[in-house]
Amino acid sequence: MIFRLVAIATYSILTYGVVNRPVIQYKSISVKFKEERPKFSAEIDNDNMRTDGIYLFGQSRQPDQIQNEYFVFKLKNGKVIGGFYLPHSAFYCFYGIHQKDSLQVKVIDSYDNSASDYTVDLTKYHRINQVSDNDFRILKTCQTNYQYLVW
Repeated sequence: MIFRLVAIATYSILTYGVVNRPVIQYKSISVKFKEERPKFSAEIDNDNMRTDGIYLFGQSRQPDQIQNEYFVFKLKNGKVIGGFYLPHSAFYCFYGIHQKDSLQVKVIDSYDNSASDYTVDLTKYHRINQVSDNDFRILKTCQTNYQYLVW
């Protein structure tokens, strides 16, 4: 359809030097394409985060891949608590709130207990459905230590 409009406009310009009427349909086509664009996987995954539950996200689509960061968290009434980690390494607890495509959290340094504000852009990570025993262990540790600040 758009190619036909371009061909007609090109023909009109070459034949008559100008287009006799404005081609208003370009805007409606552009808007229509924008509305119908497919969602990316991260956007689709995040749409399902309206319910409370336990979630795992990672830089890799596969769990437990070396040199990829992961974070596991529990979502409850828009609030989150969980942990960031690299497989076979230390982890850091965090707590905060869930917004549409992000987490606004305070990350607790496990060495000196200092807290830093951090924003996690969920669209840059992959949701993973396989929550491992180690993920549950990290989550339980963070909940035990910081749930009094969250719930």
